[in-house]
Amino acid sequence: MGLAMDTSKDGKARPLNEMAVRQIGKKLRESFDEVVKEPVPDRFAALLDELEKSEGQQGQDQ
Repeated sequence: MGLAMDTSKDGKARPLNEMAVRQIGKKLRESFDEVVKEPVPDRFAALLDELEKSEGQQGQDQ
């Protein structure tokens, strides 16, 4: 695996063991799952709507 936690005495990176990689992946998925479930702020949704409208108008102008 290409992940490294720290370096050994000879300066080379020591790879993380497979269990550590799995635990890190699990924690990252848990964290990002919570973020994905959060509602989109109204202001951000409004900006996205404006962007979609302007892209639609640009397509009609061409």
